[in-house]
Amino acid sequence: MKDMPHSVEIHLLMPMFHMEHCVFAAFLSSGKDHRDCGRPCEDHKVELRDRVGASFPVLPDTGCRNTVFNSVAQSAAEYVGRMRELGPRAFRVDLLRETPAQVGPLLDRYARVSAGRDDGHETWRQLRALNQLGVTRGTLQLI
Repeated sequence: MKDMPHSVEIHLLMPMFHMEHCVFAAFLSSGKDHRDCGRPCEDHKVELRDRVGASFPVLPDTGCRNTVFNSVAQSAAEYVGRMRELGPRAFRVDLLRETPAQVGPLLDRYARVSAGRDDGHETWRQLRALNQLGVTRGTLQLI
């Protein structure tokens, strides 16, 4: 139990991969890298689109590396009860591009699950049913 993390993420867009190549500099500037690109990443949003039309957000970090995120948020809400039994008491919610109108209700919902007032499985099911949040189970497994 001492190796158990103190906090666990319960809602997030999963990073799919990180890359040294800067998509922002390559396509939105005449520069080659952070030294001469003009920082288009500060003014533009970039997404990669796959063959079926799913959008994968691309975000730069402070070192001008890019991270491509999954197109659909994932949720561990249904596992919170079991995780609490194993020790963690703090849960982190990572948000990427949710609107202010989505953030409050989403955080309230996860706070109720974290406190044990709402059922995590039912919350996950409802979030998935709402579909504008695009929540899936993803590859998360609780061992």
